[in-house]
Amino acid sequence: MKSWIIALCLNACFCFSACAEQTVRITSGADPYVIALLNHTLSYQNEVHTLDFVKNIPTQNRAIRLLGAENGIDVFWSVTSDEREKQALAVRIPIVKGVLGYRLGVIKKSRLEFFTKLRSDGELKKLRYGLRTDWPDTVIFKDNDFNVLEYSQENSGYDLLEASRIDVLPIDALFANDIANMSDLTIDPAHVFYYPSAVYFFVDKNNKTLYQKLKVGLDKSIEDGSFDTLFNRHFENELAELALDKRQKITLVNTLLPASAPIHTTKYWYNNNQGK
Repeated sequence: MKSWIIALCLNACFCFSACAEQTVRITSGADPYVIALLNHTLSYQNEVHTLDFVKNIPTQNRAIRLLGAENGIDVFWSVTSDEREKQALAVRIPIVKGVLGYRLGVIKKSRLEFFTKLRSDGELKKLRYGLRTDWPDTVIFKDNDFNVLEYSQENSGYDLLEASRIDVLPIDALFANDIANMSDLTIDPAHVFYYPSAVYFFVDKNNKTLYQKLKVGLDKSIEDGSFDTLFNRHFENELAELALDKRQKITLVNTLLPASAPIHTTKYWYNNNQGK
């Protein structure tokens, strides 16, 4: 009888440990898709995981430095680079299927006709582009000989555009609809900038347990089709409305993309990463 009671207690302890709720810290203000994907990815584990949102982390550079810190975060997501993969452990599965490699230009409505007449890459490179200092694509545009003015504050790019200090504010194509409510600004309807790009989840280099959970969850969700279901729920209609394949495509070389990026694993990428 005593051995049976001991065994029952051990099983109860094991169940409590395996089923105990675990907290994963991320920055507040995360995109709903990222929140949904993280929750879904972690749902493949036996443990229950909840997300804890940490405030006052204003830049990507600060966020990656705070991975694993006592008052920091556990998961960071960003466009990858060699430097970021030296700083943290990357889960090398592109969480937005390379879509951040599509950039659309915010311009003044008064210059719509001017932009529709631009045809050559040379004409486009002569314009002034506003890009935030800590964005990886700032380096990419510079390395492809675009004329870049850097800024540091979140919304300063719009101020620079309004003041005519820049001609174009390149933004993530998925944010294009956010411009609709800006009375004086619009999206350049004629062009799309494209370069291969991978956004990964990053964790502290010593947190192999969380890395494995994210890797396993993403792999399983891709295998069972739920990853694409979630992606399409958030982005399919919006991408269709943008009609990227109808725009003049300006292809940039991504000088920051590590050689380890799984470019040839077509299941990871939107449109097989052909930039169409």
